[in-house]
Amino acid sequence: MSEVIGHANVRSAARDTENYSSDLQGDRDVRTYRQIPLEVDPPRHHLYRTALSPLFVKPKIEKMIPEFEAVAKDLILEFQKRGGGDVVSELALPMVGHCLGIIYNRPQDVAEWLAWGSDVWITTPTGRSGEHLDRYLKSVFDEAESSNQDDAWTFISKLELIGERISRTEMYGIANVLLAGGRDTVVKLMTGMIWHLAAASEDREFLIENPDNLGKAIHEVLRYLSPLPRMERVPAKVLALPEELRDPKDYDHLSFVSGNFDESVFSEPDKINIHRERNPHLAFGFGPHTCIGNHVAEVETAALISTFLGEVNDWEVLPDSEISFDTIGKFKYPGRFHSLFIKCK
Repeated sequence: MSEVIGHANVRSAARDTENYSSDLQGDRDVRTYRQIPLEVDPPRHHLYRTALSPLFVKPKIEKMIPEFEAVAKDLILEFQKRGGGDVVSELALPMVGHCLGIIYNRPQDVAEWLAWGSDVWITTPTGRSGEHLDRYLKSVFDEAESSNQDDAWTFISKLELIGERISRTEMYGIANVLLAGGRDTVVKLMTGMIWHLAAASEDREFLIENPDNLGKAIHEVLRYLSPLPRMERVPAKVLALPEELRDPKDYDHLSFVSGNFDESVFSEPDKINIHRERNPHLAFGFGPHTCIGNHVAEVETAALISTFLGEVNDWEVLPDSEISFDTIGKFKYPGRFHSLFIKCK
């Protein structure tokens, strides 16, 4: 495995789909299908992305903001009544789950999604398992293919590309991305915002007084946290092999986190600066495979954090929180918030 590092190099590689191909199937221990459109190259990637865009267009998502804010307020008020708790499991994950229920018009599924935890793959004594997700996808698409419901699964089940209805396997690949893509990454972003603002009282006061700057702050925390630090790509010499003969150890990795900590682009990259003027971060990827749901992540996070700032006067992070730190070059950054226990004051 080799890694592409540095802001300019990663951007260049992300655009070069011939030498850094997405034609692969990851997570082989838990799935037998590709995540779509993530693991597909242009031009078919573009066809999938265009077909799915009605689910994520800005005007549609922004009409849902009042619903997102209502979810946030309910969660935060209950959280406050308990005097605080774990931001990861009691605020961020439920917020993401309920927002997806609204976006996909599947509120009846939220409890099941949340039962899986912060990842769609369940950890068992023998490793990761995707059996629960396989059962779920079979059930919802068995129903959707004969349904006229106005929900995401019915929409996907009726999709056509170049005049042909997509296959059941393609449906699974799309649904997998829709359930997994904006899950643990957005949970990390939401949790990281509350973690940062607990210690940065000046930033907290600034955002309360200047709420229009919240979006800018979210992008800076995205840069710093790099929720998706890297992604696999298939080099041209490996792409020439039949897929069954490819070894994932020979794949390249695009290091988005290295781009986000590139000192030639970002001054003092190891510091969160919500006033940073220029912020061409790579937290949503870059090029054709830029995250299709990036606006959703921003809007969900803004709904939670703006409501939190309006309802909670002050809070502190408790010492029993569990945070793993990773390194990129000489810098450290939070790799994962396993838990973030806070006390509301």
